[in-house]
Amino acid sequence: MRHTRIIVTHYGGPDVLQVIEEACPEPKSGEVRVRVLAAGVSLPDVLAREGVHPETPRVPYTPGWDLVGIVDQIGESVSGFEPGQTVAAMPISGCYAQYVCLPQHKFIPVPAGLDPAEAVAVVLNYITAHQMLDRSAKVKPGQRVLIHGASGGVGTPFLQLGRLADVEMYGTCSAQAAEVVKELGATPIDYRNSDFVQEIHRLTGDGVDAVFDGIGGDNLWRSREALREGGRVVVYGFQAKLHGGRMASDAPSGRHPIRESAILGWYILRNWFRAGRKSMVPYSI
Repeated sequence: MRHTRIIVTHYGGPDVLQVIEEACPEPKSGEVRVRVLAAGVSLPDVLAREGVHPETPRVPYTPGWDLVGIVDQIGESVSGFEPGQTVAAMPISGCYAQYVCLPQHKFIPVPAGLDPAEAVAVVLNYITAHQMLDRSAKVKPGQRVLIHGASGGVGTPFLQLGRLADVEMYGTCSAQAAEVVKELGATPIDYRNSDFVQEIHRLTGDGVDAVFDGIGGDNLWRSREALREGGRVVVYGFQAKLHGGRMASDAPSGRHPIRESAILGWYILRNWFRAGRKSMVPYSI
């Protein structure tokens, strides 16, 4: 049996994605083979394709952080799974394929009846939001948080999980997304037509306890200004460097998995020398 998968042969834009046909992989002992129903397309996929994500594989590789699929075949010594079962996994790469083999501990069951495309949206995005709320920011009920891009792929899980955690939420978004952000329990802030730092201080007085910033760059200093004393900025991306789905044109091509981490480290180091008890912490899944 044969299948198709997507490969990246050199780092760059969407044009570097190629489709190949090859023999279908066979599960080894302890592995499960799944027929992929849906694979996520996320910012980490774009950054890895560009060669700048800390988890960037060496080329050639198959992109795709997460998947939902049907168990197709099980290898020897596998227990707890059976053919036809719907499962999800987050192997970080390899999901853009018709069939994928992974160790059984990589999979979790998916409740029957869920739409695969909706279910796969939960894997990376919701793990990211949950870990940042719980591990990075350590939010407590009643605390205040600011979420940049509150209507986006990670912002929406932030709002849903933040509501469950009973935190007071503010979210930057476009005017068109304001109603959605409000329905999910946050106070929307139109980032195009208002200054979010001024709005935060107008609404809260002394600022928020945590800011979740996936924009990066000098926006980190603005996020810091929105904090109250003792607050922290959780940094999880650098969308400011993306233009049209690509890194800024002056960025060198090739594999540079520590470059952006080093730049972020420089921001964190400079933060130590700024006035106020405000921290800046990086997030990694």
